[in-house]
Amino acid sequence: MTNKEILQADMLDILFEHRNKLYGAYALRKTYTHRLGIALGIALSIVLLFVVMSFINKNKNADDVTRNKGETVQLTEVDLLKPKEPELPKPKPEIKPPQAQVDYQQFKIVEDDKADKDLVDMTDIENANIGDKNIVGDTPDGLAKTTTESTGNGNTPVKEPEEIKPELPTRNASFPGGTAAWLDFLRKFLQAPEDIEPGQKIEVVVRFWVGIDGIITNPEIIKSGGKAFDKEVLRVLKKMPRWDPAVQNGNYVATAYTQPVIFIGVEE
Repeated sequence: MTNKEILQADMLDILFEHRNKLYGAYALRKTYTHRLGIALGIALSIVLLFVVMSFINKNKNADDVTRNKGETVQLTEVDLLKPKEPELPKPKPEIKPPQAQVDYQQFKIVEDDKADKDLVDMTDIENANIGDKNIVGDTPDGLAKTTTESTGNGNTPVKEPEEIKPELPTRNASFPGGTAAWLDFLRKFLQAPEDIEPGQKIEVVVRFWVGIDGIITNPEIIKSGGKAFDKEVLRVLKKMPRWDPAVQNGNYVATAYTQPVIFIGVEE
């Protein structure tokens, strides 16, 4: 190369002067800057694409949360009444024969010739009730007879009063905080699936058992609203805390609880 050509030539051309430029090293070094720019451009494009997708997904999740915060779940409290027991036929009153009764009214002391010949003696009194007239009948069972026995000190025996047992407490199983807290818990955690249409109502009825320790067991769907809706209700039940167990006659008992859940699509 002449001095003028050297000043105008590239460093790579000077290095490969009088060398085989078709070998490959010259071509690789000649296009290195161009290939490096392309690689950096592709890498930056991929990173930018991930950033944009992440931003879009974040906005979408925020919209879903905002939509789910609306009144998408309607809960109905069900009061399960016990079946009314059939009334037993009243027994017919038993007609008893008349009981014996003797006339033992107040009397006066008079002369022997004026005495009443029809006065009753002690034997008649022991075998009949005391009244104002004489009645022939069966011997009483002793409930209406006078008591002639004594304790020896002039006091008549007194029957001890029957012991009155206190009424033991009885209550149904309940969510901690009551029914209002139970409904607030469901509204907070239940989320309507995305495939529900605006204004559409889907009902799911679930039943579970509250054990004597308040733990929820054996949840089952007795009315299905679809696989996605059933799965959402069962998911929320797994987050539920312990209940206050039912009490019957002072003892903790396990009881079943049924809860309907209605999903309502939000109208835009």
